[in-house]
Amino acid sequence: MAPAKTATNPSAANRSTGAPQTHARVLPRAAPTKNSGVTLGLLQLGLGFGAFWLGAKTASSHGIVAVGWLLIGYILHTTGELCLSPVGLSMVTRLSPARMVSTVMGAWFLATAFSNYLAGLIAMLTGVGHSSGGGSTIPLPIKTVHIYGDVFWKIAIAGTVSGIVLLILSPILVRWMHEDEPENPA
Repeated sequence: MAPAKTATNPSAANRSTGAPQTHARVLPRAAPTKNSGVTLGLLQLGLGFGAFWLGAKTASSHGIVAVGWLLIGYILHTTGELCLSPVGLSMVTRLSPARMVSTVMGAWFLATAFSNYLAGLIAMLTGVGHSSGGGSTIPLPIKTVHIYGDVFWKIAIAGTVSGIVLLILSPILVRWMHEDEPENPA
């Protein structure tokens, strides 16, 4: 009886047995640039506020928005923040002169604090609570949903346009960042 012939190519053995392949095929693909995370984060911010705007536009006759629009908006905002923040911090530490890294990092966090203050101002200017005789009442959603919808639309446009502008400027920014150089030159 002749000995059984064994396959020397693991992928041939897997194909013949139907077992999943244990090695990954290496496909050429473009490596994402540092600013692609920032671009993706800004686009997701715009899309998240777009979901809030669509929710406001499709509100019920009582002004109630479906929870699905809120979930979509919050998921987009959360994943956008996860794309933007780590990449931004990495770019600040990499692109800053060595003696100024802590100062520029402080400026990054100061900009974050200012953006939170700006968000509070926007919320205050679009507040719809009415005061009557010393107390404040909350108006019915049907009377306020269009006000918030308009604000969400403006923020969606600003975020999406910012992301598109950054996408267009991406080749210039990549050239300025010298991404082809090693991170820690010896």
